[in-house]
Amino acid sequence: MKIVVSLLFFNMTALLSLFNHAFADALCRESDRSALSTFKNDLEDSSGRLSSWRGANCCNWEGVICDNATGRVRQLRLRNPHDNPCAHRSYSAAEFEAYHNHKLGGKLNPSLLNLEFLNHLDLSCNDFQGARVPDFISFMRNLQYIDLSSCGFHGVIPQQIANLSGLRYLNLGDPYPIFLESTLRVSNLQWLWHLSSLEHLDLTGVDVSKAIDWLRAVENLPSLLELRLSNCGLQAMISSNVANLTHLRVLDLSWNNFNSSLPRWIYSLANLEHLDLSHCGFYHQLPTGLQNMTKLEYLNLSSNDFSSDFPTWISRLSHLKVLAIADNLIEGELSDTIMDNLTSLVNLDLSQNRIEGMLPKSLSNLCNLEEMYLYTNRFSGYLPDFSGCISQNLRFLYLGFNNLSGPLPSNLKQLVKLRELDLTGNKLTGPLPLSLQELQELEYLVISDNFFQGIVSESHFRNLSRLKIFRANGNSFSFEPSRDWIPPLQLEGLTLRSWRLGPEFPPWIKHLKHLQYLSLASTGIEDAIPSWFWTLTSQMKYLNLSNNMIRGQIPSLLDFGVSRNVAIDMKKNLITGPLPRVSSNVTILDLSFNRISGSMNSFLCEHKMRHSMRLEILDLAYNFLSGGIPDCWGNWSYLSVLRLQANNLTGEIPSSMGLLTRLQSLHLRRNKDISGELPPSLQNCTGLMVLDLGRNHLSGRIPIWIDRLSELVVFNLRLNEFWGEIPVEICRLSRVQALDLAGNNLSGRIPSCLDGFETMAGRQRPSDRMYYSAEDTFGGVPDSQFLVVKGRFGLYSNILHWVMTLDLSDNSLTGPIPAAVTSLSELQTLNLSRNCLSGRIPQDIGSMRLLESLDLSKNWLSGKIPESISELSFLSNLNLSCNSLSGRIPSGTQLRGFDASSFSGNELCGAPLSERCEGSEGGEDEEEEEEEREASIFEGEGFGLVVSIAVGAVVGFWTVIVSLLVNVSWRNAYFGLMTRIGNYVYYVWVKCLLR
Repeated sequence: MKIVVSLLFFNMTALLSLFNHAFADALCRESDRSALSTFKNDLEDSSGRLSSWRGANCCNWEGVICDNATGRVRQLRLRNPHDNPCAHRSYSAAEFEAYHNHKLGGKLNPSLLNLEFLNHLDLSCNDFQGARVPDFISFMRNLQYIDLSSCGFHGVIPQQIANLSGLRYLNLGDPYPIFLESTLRVSNLQWLWHLSSLEHLDLTGVDVSKAIDWLRAVENLPSLLELRLSNCGLQAMISSNVANLTHLRVLDLSWNNFNSSLPRWIYSLANLEHLDLSHCGFYHQLPTGLQNMTKLEYLNLSSNDFSSDFPTWISRLSHLKVLAIADNLIEGELSDTIMDNLTSLVNLDLSQNRIEGMLPKSLSNLCNLEEMYLYTNRFSGYLPDFSGCISQNLRFLYLGFNNLSGPLPSNLKQLVKLRELDLTGNKLTGPLPLSLQELQELEYLVISDNFFQGIVSESHFRNLSRLKIFRANGNSFSFEPSRDWIPPLQLEGLTLRSWRLGPEFPPWIKHLKHLQYLSLASTGIEDAIPSWFWTLTSQMKYLNLSNNMIRGQIPSLLDFGVSRNVAIDMKKNLITGPLPRVSSNVTILDLSFNRISGSMNSFLCEHKMRHSMRLEILDLAYNFLSGGIPDCWGNWSYLSVLRLQANNLTGEIPSSMGLLTRLQSLHLRRNKDISGELPPSLQNCTGLMVLDLGRNHLSGRIPIWIDRLSELVVFNLRLNEFWGEIPVEICRLSRVQALDLAGNNLSGRIPSCLDGFETMAGRQRPSDRMYYSAEDTFGGVPDSQFLVVKGRFGLYSNILHWVMTLDLSDNSLTGPIPAAVTSLSELQTLNLSRNCLSGRIPQDIGSMRLLESLDLSKNWLSGKIPESISELSFLSNLNLSCNSLSGRIPSGTQLRGFDASSFSGNELCGAPLSERCEGSEGGEDEEEEEEEREASIFEGEGFGLVVSIAVGAVVGFWTVIVSLLVNVSWRNAYFGLMTRIGNYVYYVWVKCLLR
């Protein structure tokens, strides 16, 4: 009997299975299959993701989900399967390439309207290249779930979405639009009121700036649990009754500009589990009202202006898994017990604040902590010994840029899961502990710019087979492995600046086949680069061999780098020979301070791939290049910085340089014989910020088109042969901070419009965009410029954007010093010496409050020194010598500190001169009036008046001779005037015209 029952059961099961199989084959409705096929035909699918979309049963197609009972299509899930970049998770270059290759594109066919029972539509992380959100979606009444995030849509979101009354999930966010014009926008959010079932709303990256009622609109969503309005252009949080929002679980308002204190209504959201208010412009103290939000698991207040001591109430939020308060103004110390109640923490980020003191011991008890970022603070003392349970899960530890000292702890090896360790920029000392080799999971190790020293051995790297990045710049390590050592490392980035590796070029480098970033700068190499090294460069993105004594020639660099944006820095070596050909992938090339010789023609004009050259920064300064500057710059249209100074270049500046419309910095200073006038085509380089043409033989007038270079910050024509007047158009260089026209043949008056220098006058901020070169951090360093400041010639680099100097010295300028110069309140150096300037020193010179150096020597200035000069509290260099100044030197203590030579060659008295001032105040007033009368003779059209007086004196000689003989006072006055005329003629004709 049992056998019969078993056979019957078996037959029924088989029959049921056969029935189900037959039913499954018939699940897909023809109308649904046809709609999907039509939809696919308009899509672009380069990766073949929809290759399974064939056959009769559409329920087996990729991303299509049907109802088991009816066979109707219920869900369409076509999210990019390689979504790490889209989901803002960490990803590799290979993952990004896969993400890019698997994007769907093309058009969205309205055939989806025929999927009558579709309730779930996910097309996220694809690319529809600026198309509009399709209107037909608003007529798919059964939709409950819509995800069109990161799809490259732009334009206005159709308000007809309000028709989807059953919608529970709506995501149209795109935090990183592919194109700037691909931003979605809305004029208001009132249409949300009709979506009463909505639980999840994500409009990240959508322009909601015109929807001033945004808060009221979301209050009317009674079912809303998750609200994300990050980077939406919101600028106000209008106070409101938020009773309908108290059930919110997630609130993300990050990357908006509220510029206010935190509104109190947020404190009432007691059910929040996720709160992100980063990058919002909030200020004042950290709001204590947040302490009652005890359900919080995620709290991000980073990149605001919150200022206070680190709050003790933070320990009440015992459910926190993520705490981020980075990039604020938080001060004070962390108490030893502050973390005792935060044992759920997985991610702690307090970086970029002002927190000081020792690292708290309670950090060791954070057993679940995986990531800790405390860099750029003021922590001091020794590193903790990591003896607690923090060592169990910690994977990322960033403590760089603090004041930590002492050696690395010996039990660092307990952090067995550590993947990234950054200790850069501290005061750590001692050798590198051998226990470092126990960190077998380590991929990223940065210990640059500390005080480590000692010998590093092969054993330190024995077990670090996963290590990809090792940066240890600026320490005093010595590393001399055996010649046959084969590193067990798979390094992609290695920077060892200031290590002792030489004199031989390190042979073990040949085994690092995956290197993309390499710096061996300042490592004592005194060798030629071996030929095998150049076989490693095909994948390199950054190479720095600078500041060694590397000799020999550089071979062709045509095969350098397989990707774009390659940087090569080999400055300050002993490299000889001609310029090498360079790959079109190279964007930065620095070969300055070497011994490279020959012409630039082959390098610039005979390149086989010149049409695709993408070099942005070219520095060949301080070599022995000769010949003319080639006239083929049209092939190098991406150049932004060109440094050719201190070579042996000759001839005129070629007109094709005007084709470098992206040029920001041009340096041709101190060449052998660069001559001729400035080519008019140079006015096309309207982005120029630095133009240094000093110490050449350029001539002609300063062109009036100079005002077209309105971005100029540094303008240097020093020691050339320019002549004529300074054009008034120069005053339109509002951003200029260093103007040097010294040592030319300029004449006429100084323009009276100097107050047009807006930055010097403090009416606009100094430039902070002067960057040009790569550094070991794979980043940038500021442009550099030789300037004459305080009478000294020097190189300015890191502080160049703060230097303010005006030098018109050693010309033949005449007339008075314009009063407008005193409006340049930010000016630090003013040099008008060795000209033919007359009149008085401007009375308001004391308003130039930051002036550090003032040189008005060797002119024909007269009158008293203004009393306001004693208000220049920063003045450290002063030269008023060799003028016709008179009277008492102002009595301020600032002036008494200068040497007597600062005032010699005048008619001055008082300290620091030995001449004592005599006479009554009345007598001094009369003398001053007399000086003013005499000074007026020499100002303006004074010289013509002087000549007229002289001629009149000769003609009337016989008329007045008797009077001069009879009247003694007349005779003294007459010959005194003749003496002053003689002095003036000497200064004008001998000093100014024959110089």
